[in-house]
Amino acid sequence: MKDPAKHIVLIAVTVCSTACMASQPDYTYETTVRLPDGKTAQCAVNEPADAGRVSSTTLDLSDQRKAEVLATQRLRVLSGPRSEYPSAYTAPVVRCELVN
Repeated sequence: MKDPAKHIVLIAVTVCSTACMASQPDYTYETTVRLPDGKTAQCAVNEPADAGRVSSTTLDLSDQRKAEVLATQRLRVLSGPRSEYPSAYTAPVVRCELVN
């Protein structure tokens, strides 16, 4: 038969570890966007730079700007019509790379 005290401790540890984990801010995310010409790009918005990640599939400047606008749409919805500048919502760091 299971020990109820051990079961209670296990539940408490699980609840505490879940509640104590740092949640990711809503202004930090990765998203996939589809450009008007059918290309697909993966974009990291306000994500820390990943030094080990080297992309050989870069976008040209025009496609990069289109991808950035599409990727930051969520920030415009979250920040609303008025936000302080600069902030993670109004001056995001966006990195996009071609998927296909």
